[in-house]
Amino acid sequence: MPKTSRAAVVPEPNADLIIQEFEIPELIPGAVLLKVANSGVCGTDCHLWHGKLAGVPYPLILGHEVVGTIESIGPKPVKDLDGNVLKVGDRVGFHDVTQTCFSCYYCLIAKAPTKCPNRKVYGITMDATQFPKLIGGYSEYLYLSPGTHIIKIPDHVSFDGASAVGCAMPTAVHTVLRSPMRWGLNVAIQGSGPVGLMIAVLAMVSGASTVTMLDKAKNRLEIAKKFGVTDTLNIGETTLEERKNALTEISGGHGPDIVYEATGSPLAIPEGIELVREGGSYTICGQYTDHGNVEINPHLMNKKHLDIKTVWGSETLHVYRGIKTVADNYDRFPFEDLVTHRFSLDDAQKALEAQEKQVSLKAVIKPHGD
Repeated sequence: MPKTSRAAVVPEPNADLIIQEFEIPELIPGAVLLKVANSGVCGTDCHLWHGKLAGVPYPLILGHEVVGTIESIGPKPVKDLDGNVLKVGDRVGFHDVTQTCFSCYYCLIAKAPTKCPNRKVYGITMDATQFPKLIGGYSEYLYLSPGTHIIKIPDHVSFDGASAVGCAMPTAVHTVLRSPMRWGLNVAIQGSGPVGLMIAVLAMVSGASTVTMLDKAKNRLEIAKKFGVTDTLNIGETTLEERKNALTEISGGHGPDIVYEATGSPLAIPEGIELVREGGSYTICGQYTDHGNVEINPHLMNKKHLDIKTVWGSETLHVYRGIKTVADNYDRFPFEDLVTHRFSLDDAQKALEAQEKQVSLKAVIKPHGD
């Protein structure tokens, strides 16, 4: 087992990442040491870098979208979610939520474990100065604590393909499960980033009649076409009225049955309410960071008799279903194409900047190179 691991650390909000070397602690029973192959750079990482999420400890090792190879296992067998005993050399991913208490009101009564106040998340809520320190994927090695929900990656899925799951696919699974998605519906998706694309994938495998992607980034709309969406609309080249008319025509005269928001921009919300058909459903998942208020018309929501849902975080079920969906549809969708930029650990700062400026669709950090 290696003795040390290099990691990229955010020393404090808005500070550039620095490379530090950490001692790898002894593995306790139930723990796993993961050799990181890919750590996805999520939009949330950019928010964390700027200190925009409350209750986050610094210094912080970012990285909650991690896949890799098991390097070592502590003195007790560890099983994956299918009940298989894991072994050194297995290629795995895991749910980034390492602890939910399952004893509070939100876990037991509200059935909303993503709101558990005791929730701990790799690369977000865990302190890099406390044991086991290696708690984020921007690192050569990651210490997976006992109880982490680990999922084996099928042999035919590459690490880049698995990185398509990231937290985008679990968020998308949660979002679609919260909506009335079923066969034959007309779907529109605001935002053609990783989450929006994964919602499109789930809509298509669920039998949607049409799937229309809306975005202003031409490169993202082009990738959406490669994934097989039926239609795209560039919001930078059309007016709201033109988009409403186009979606009405695409859907056979009524408008989309479901509109999904996956933009991160509050300005998308009033437009989504305008775009969805009378009696339709609007599901919002992109507002993870507070970007301010926006004016909406409650009368219009009421008059249109809309079903509006919101989504926060993901559960282990969503990660499990996400990896299975990618594996089962690996030949149908170009999942590997989502990874458009690759960076070394030493260039982790550049990776963050590329993701923040949307130069990349999905950037990954490869601590050990290719």
